[in-house]
Amino acid sequence: MMEVKEFSQMPLCEQLEYVQSTGRYLHARLKGWCHISLYFVGSFYVEVWLLEHCGSIALVRTFTSQQQLEPYLHTTSMENLLKELV
Repeated sequence: MMEVKEFSQMPLCEQLEYVQSTGRYLHARLKGWCHISLYFVGSFYVEVWLLEHCGSIALVRTFTSQQQLEPYLHTTSMENLLKELV
């Protein structure tokens, strides 16, 4: 299993491939012009920020703390997924 530090050092295209092949899609949200998809990748979480108006990836953000899931926790479906992961 890959650690967050190793993942963060990979080129963007490899990060996206890794998330798509091994990550578990959890949820999505909108923030401004970005569509943010959340994935769980073993020991950490990955957000993929897509600029909707041009269809390009703006940011891939990683974190390990469940506190950073706050923007997603206001939906029932996310609460159920967290219960499965714990």
